[in-house]
Amino acid sequence: MANETTIYEQRHVTLRTGGLAAYVAYCKEQVGPELNRQGAKVVCLLNGFIGQPQEEVMQITRFPDWDTWNGYQQSQIPGDSGLVEKEEARLLKAVASRPKDRIPPEDRRAVYGYRRYFIRPGDIADFAHYGENGVWPRIESQGACILGLWTTLAVTDPLEVILVTGYHGPGHWEETRVTRPKPEDVDPGLWQGDLELRARREAMTLKTWVCLMQAIEVAPYG
Repeated sequence: MANETTIYEQRHVTLRTGGLAAYVAYCKEQVGPELNRQGAKVVCLLNGFIGQPQEEVMQITRFPDWDTWNGYQQSQIPGDSGLVEKEEARLLKAVASRPKDRIPPEDRRAVYGYRRYFIRPGDIADFAHYGENGVWPRIESQGACILGLWTTLAVTDPLEVILVTGYHGPGHWEETRVTRPKPEDVDPGLWQGDLELRARREAMTLKTWVCLMQAIEVAPYG
């Protein structure tokens, strides 16, 4: 579990058509270095792949505390207003052992499943437990990698939970679906543990949907 003072910002940017390359360059040359200077780290920078247009960009950034986040808001480098059609930001908190304090290169994947769940606020601890101890071990044994599990800093009913999971590609995502027969190389205990705890997680899920996004490399990562 992340440090109690750590907060995460999720920034969703809708770009004007054709603006992705220029926006990525702006992130690499200005946003990333300024965040690093202030002690913050980009956890991921993704853009739409399947289920969203490529001009939809999502960045999750780790801030060590509230003061660092607030300081960054006061000194953000103004972007090229001609690139951005719409921009929204909200604060998140980690609710499991992911994201890791430092995400190693071997944990990175080319494609990420960005899934949103809505649950009752009182179910958050069990929801995280069922994923972390049932679903995650099985899909990670197949080469996927959980990037992080977050919920909104504000408590609402229903409560939104965000899961970001990395895959080598859309075919790999499809291979890890539990609706398929168990692959021969997957441990039966992991498979059964997934089925049992996934069922409990699904029972408390009011609504969920997923889209696939592709990773944009912005170095250095946290």
